[in-house]
Amino acid sequence: MADLDAKLLSISLSRGIFFPSAEIFSNALSGFWDYGPIGLSIQNNVLTLFRRFLKSIDAVEISGASILPKQVLKASGHEAKFFDVVTRCGKCGSLYRVDKLLEGLGISDNVEGLSDDQYRDLLKKNGVKCSKCGTPLEKVEHFYLMFPIMIGDTKESNAYLRPEACQSIFLDFKRVYETSGKKLPLIMSQTGRAFRNEISARESLLRQREFLQSDIEIFFTDDSGFEVDRSAEINFRDGDKDVKLGVDKALEINLIENKVTAFALSNVHKFFTSVGFSSDILRFRKLYSDKAFYSKESFDIEIKKGEDWIEVASCNYRGDYDLSSYKKAGAEVVEVDGKIPSIFEVSIGTDRLIYLLLYNSLMSDSERYWLKLKSSVAPFVSAVFPLLSKKELEDVAEKIVNSSAYSQNIYYLDGGSIGKRYRKGDEIGVPLAFTVDYQTLEDSTVTVRDRDTMKQFRVKMADIDKVISESMSSDFDSLSKKFNT
Repeated sequence: MADLDAKLLSISLSRGIFFPSAEIFSNALSGFWDYGPIGLSIQNNVLTLFRRFLKSIDAVEISGASILPKQVLKASGHEAKFFDVVTRCGKCGSLYRVDKLLEGLGISDNVEGLSDDQYRDLLKKNGVKCSKCGTPLEKVEHFYLMFPIMIGDTKESNAYLRPEACQSIFLDFKRVYETSGKKLPLIMSQTGRAFRNEISARESLLRQREFLQSDIEIFFTDDSGFEVDRSAEINFRDGDKDVKLGVDKALEINLIENKVTAFALSNVHKFFTSVGFSSDILRFRKLYSDKAFYSKESFDIEIKKGEDWIEVASCNYRGDYDLSSYKKAGAEVVEVDGKIPSIFEVSIGTDRLIYLLLYNSLMSDSERYWLKLKSSVAPFVSAVFPLLSKKELEDVAEKIVNSSAYSQNIYYLDGGSIGKRYRKGDEIGVPLAFTVDYQTLEDSTVTVRDRDTMKQFRVKMADIDKVISESMSSDFDSLSKKFNT
């Protein structure tokens, strides 16, 4: 689906959704992307839904520092283990991430987490060669992913840009626990930047060197107090099988192994569907040998992109690994009745989520492209356009915007043909467009147009806010039956 990616990028560049950072310089670094006004509005709306979701599970939110002391990431194991296994061409110097290289060549569906020797054997056995010069690739090495930095008057790095947002939550848990009544379970969350020196960062928002994460960490000592929505049905990927199960059935057959995991998965499933992902393009893949060494149970949340499935979040029952690692390194950690709390984590790649939402929302016909976004996510709830660049029409259009309860969330655009303005609104996902024409001056009605179907009807100016409000939960035909004049 490269054509759809290319079209999405084209629209994003022309409409200010997202674009390369420092693009005015020809030698700007790859792997860094900025959101424009439209993209940031979409991101903010997604995060508003995320924070609404956090409230529904009684989570508290923090904001931690992006720079972490070296001893933290040494204690967590990142300094020694946070690397990709790569192979470098001995002739031209080209560098490849081994697991992705093997998967891309169709040699194996899942080779993540193998040993260096196993990777080396697969390269030799399959005669893998450099795609640029044809030299056999046989050696492997480690490519470390953290960005070291120097703080203060020192000649050696003594800190890192955090490679994942969750470490700040683990570090702040003691303080938040003590100031929150010393009660468990305690659910903490953070949305913030993380940084990884990716070998190849070429897929816009899907693979960046600086990116946004939304993490949830559940601290607990037992599984009491977790209300599970047992009616929730989830698409699971178990080995090579796809199966749709209720959470209760998944617990019964041990696909989900404990109540905390069930609580997390069923609730995060609700969040993803609230953003606009339909269940048929959303699945939870159970990990077995490919899960992290510290994890007792793991699922990846994947979203369909064309024929592929892209990981957008990871869910891990981390046990007490993180806090115990801190304790071994000399940190003060919370213990409850002599027990270090366990942690269940949901780590969402926020930029990936947004990209895949845009990708799966991009629709087209023979005439146009449009983003079929939910009103709660779209950058504006509606547009208001004067039919022509005439003062009498523009004055009425501006009056509509300024008097609306949604005035700060209305897309106003004059100049250019009305068709081109409709297209601009469609391409950024504005659900409704109200058009002021000469009939408006006679009877105080305007045309309202639906983004997805291009259907139209006339509505009284006095009812515009009601139409906007009800459009968030009603389809366009229902609105027409109620408000058409």
